[in-house]
Amino acid sequence: MNGKLIHIISTILSSLLMLLCNGCRQCSIEINALPFQESEGNNWGLIATNGEIKVHSGSFTWQPSAVVNGMFSLPDEEGYYRLYQLEHPTQPVSAQRFAQIGHFFEEVTLAQEFPDSPILIINRKGKIINDIGISLHYDIVLAHNFAEGRSLFCTRKGKYGFMDTQGNIAIPPIYDQAYDFHEGMALVGNINNKGEMCYQLIDPSGKICSNIQITPSLLDQQFSCGLMKYSNLLNGKCCYLNPEGETNIFLPDSIKESFRFYHNAAIIQSDHGIGLINKQGELLIAPEYEDGFIAGSDRICLRNGNKWQLADFKGNIKGTDKSYDRITFFYPSGLAIAYSDNQSLWIDREGKPLDNKQYYRIAEDLSALQLAPQVFTRKSAKAEDKPENKKEISIPPASISPKEKQKTVQTVEKTNATSTINNEEWKNISKQNPFYAEASKILSGKLPETDADNRRVILNYVEHLRTSYTTKDIDFLTQLFSEEALIIVGKVIRNAPKMDGEYLSKDQVEYNIKSKRTYLERLKVLFKQNKEIKLKFSDFKIMRHPTQQELYGVTLRQKYSSDLYSDDGYLFLLWDFRDETTPLIHVRTWQPSMLDDQTPLPEKEIFNIRNFNLQ
Repeated sequence: MNGKLIHIISTILSSLLMLLCNGCRQCSIEINALPFQESEGNNWGLIATNGEIKVHSGSFTWQPSAVVNGMFSLPDEEGYYRLYQLEHPTQPVSAQRFAQIGHFFEEVTLAQEFPDSPILIINRKGKIINDIGISLHYDIVLAHNFAEGRSLFCTRKGKYGFMDTQGNIAIPPIYDQAYDFHEGMALVGNINNKGEMCYQLIDPSGKICSNIQITPSLLDQQFSCGLMKYSNLLNGKCCYLNPEGETNIFLPDSIKESFRFYHNAAIIQSDHGIGLINKQGELLIAPEYEDGFIAGSDRICLRNGNKWQLADFKGNIKGTDKSYDRITFFYPSGLAIAYSDNQSLWIDREGKPLDNKQYYRIAEDLSALQLAPQVFTRKSAKAEDKPENKKEISIPPASISPKEKQKTVQTVEKTNATSTINNEEWKNISKQNPFYAEASKILSGKLPETDADNRRVILNYVEHLRTSYTTKDIDFLTQLFSEEALIIVGKVIRNAPKMDGEYLSKDQVEYNIKSKRTYLERLKVLFKQNKEIKLKFSDFKIMRHPTQQELYGVTLRQKYSSDLYSDDGYLFLLWDFRDETTPLIHVRTWQPSMLDDQTPLPEKEIFNIRNFNLQ
């Protein structure tokens, strides 16, 4: 496998860990306990972040959520959640059940009674205090759980705004893009008549703090330690902004990538590896490690080879050179979770185990620390917009059948005329259709029902994916990818003779790792810049994971053409059906179809699900 792509794919876990670098302010949110299992096959309990067992392992049949500010949720046998207090962990606070409950970052949180139903605000007793879908004048299809007293929401028209903890509109939905509040500010943007995203910083009242005039650039989502990272797209330089929108730090050309500040330090990457800088841009740790992330105040985790070590901000290794398979960030208790030989244990700031106790699993939750947003979505139209003869039927997540999923896919709004294919059309599909081989498998009757229905959903989603670029259906693409999706894009920048090995040299192909956010922002710009975009698919294959049967790998050849650019390459899509109501793509990669002008990419080198360790 291409060394460059190996490096890209190997960063999927570390990229998630980089989400930990999210700020310097001491958060008032208290993570009281995490779900854990004492031994393999045992049921769940709750363990405090100081190592004290709060609810013994085996007490819960299903995995509870993390305990945030004394509250947690627990699913029942039907997949619905009830709300609990840590003080009384066996008795729900009310009989009310929900399809989704958020963490209690405030005295209230968001919830949904049923999948795809209106978003609610509930209190610590599980009482509904506001139905956002009814009380507001906007058709809200997406909302983030509260951050600094504000909930980011998006309307069906694709406009972003913020509401307060009572469900009142604090900032109207007037933005084409917006992100959660952090350190008292939120990044918002609107697209101008040139197709460019123009950004501003606003305070919780909506007042403009500053205009960001640096274009073209790729901005981080939020300020952290009073700085916001950005990449200059003209010269590739990594820089940081202050709250006034002025560049505060310019990093040298040798720094190829940098990340968000956390505890007044930031990870940087050069051609030689990972290192660390301070807020003055000065080097604290030389870039000579394969990977790294900031784990807490004056603590960094570094990796060379397959093992992680704990170190201080001067690079001094802690824990007598003890290494682990993985280390988490430090909780306010002063402890972190370390993983070694399929066991979990607590370690202190010196890298020493808290005691000799090891557990089969201690489950992390990045959303509990607001390191990844809790997202609530609603794809269906408002109830009042539906035909009166159609009665709304709510079905628990666990009981939604693949056939119901298929109905959902087939009734996607036709606002942009993106296409799906119904069952009768599948039966009459021609041999020239790129989906013919896979459609034939589905219609053969030889596949298990669930597998066949999942594959049918994939076929319709892929057809919808193809036409979504032509119709510029950004809403569908937003729903298609998971929030932490790894998206690798690329393009052939120069044709040249084949170099040593079976892959194009780095001088011929340009690869980029993009988050869902940056990928969709770039697409919005491309949609504005190009009158016509065409995608043609061929060589379409679906492969189910041999052991995790809800996971599917999709490989296809894509010929892309637009007013400004065209390419020909292979896509790989990692599809997850574990949530039956919302199949999501976690990974999207691209490879050029040709090694040079005469040599096609060997079939054995085309990505498939076997190239990914999903155990």
